[in-house]
Amino acid sequence: MNKFKIEILSPEGTILNEEIISVSFPTTSGTIMVLPGHVNIVTELNSGEITVNTIKYIKKIIVSGGFIEIIDNNINVVAEFAVQSDKEKMRKIKEAVKLANDMKKRRREFMCISTGIESQLKKSAINLKSELRFKYKKI
Repeated sequence: MNKFKIEILSPEGTILNEEIISVSFPTTSGTIMVLPGHVNIVTELNSGEITVNTIKYIKKIIVSGGFIEIIDNNINVVAEFAVQSDKEKMRKIKEAVKLANDMKKRRREFMCISTGIESQLKKSAINLKSELRFKYKKI
């Protein structure tokens, strides 16, 4: 089975550096699949998921922009942001999204309650002013 080398770099450091049998990338033109013997290219990397196939496992790496260089069965990827996507990280990401949505919902509920309280206070203040004017006129 033919293999080739991939190296994925991000500002955080080297994310992946190993031999693989295939890889797919999200590009600005769509998803491309790279196999051994692929034509030499340089292309822009789009935000999304890189799927790396080795003999033993499949790795998924989340990326945010960058570029890809394929030269003589060597792939170099420079990403603006990249992180390996394993089950534990995905669980944490889902928890963080759920917490953010809950906080957003609570904020909306709080805003509705505070708006109701504010309108009641204004109404009470207007009633109090009108009562005081009424009393001053009678005296």
